[in-house]
Amino acid sequence: MLGSYIPLLVMLIVASLLGIGMVGASFFLGPKRATTYKSSPYECGMTPVGDARERFPVQFYLIAMLFIIFDIETIFLYPWAVTFRMPGNTQAYKFFLLGEMGVFVLILFVGYFYIIGKKVLDWSADQEKIIESEDLSILKPRPSIRFGNEDSGPVQLSAKVTEKDKVTAFSGGNK
Repeated sequence: MLGSYIPLLVMLIVASLLGIGMVGASFFLGPKRATTYKSSPYECGMTPVGDARERFPVQFYLIAMLFIIFDIETIFLYPWAVTFRMPGNTQAYKFFLLGEMGVFVLILFVGYFYIIGKKVLDWSADQEKIIESEDLSILKPRPSIRFGNEDSGPVQLSAKVTEKDKVTAFSGGNK
């Protein structure tokens, strides 16, 4: 009985060995010439500005989680629709399925109205709290961010960059 799973086990072992082998080969055989340019984070060809660990509001994560939850719950509608339309179902069974879906949608709407009641979807609620607490320093405009590509002159990454680093970074190590 378990013999039918042997091909699956062999496939998983071969796939794991191939993945580990490719990563290991690139680690051992790949070039290891670190430069300032290669060590700096890549941001779409722009000069990195600011800290990469900037805080996001909790509201962003709440919206993302709610989207995932409601998206997964709507996936349950498809098997129900297929079962509901199957030929041979009696009228009583179709009413039972319709009632079950009504309960499911009711629970879905209860959750939806709960999050609306808690003002999770209200983005302006945080702004109102800030204004009420009279901490207006957060509302003042930020200085404009300069990326270094707006005709403002050459970009200086750091004082440690030499001409040799520039040549090796852009020529792949070959002069």
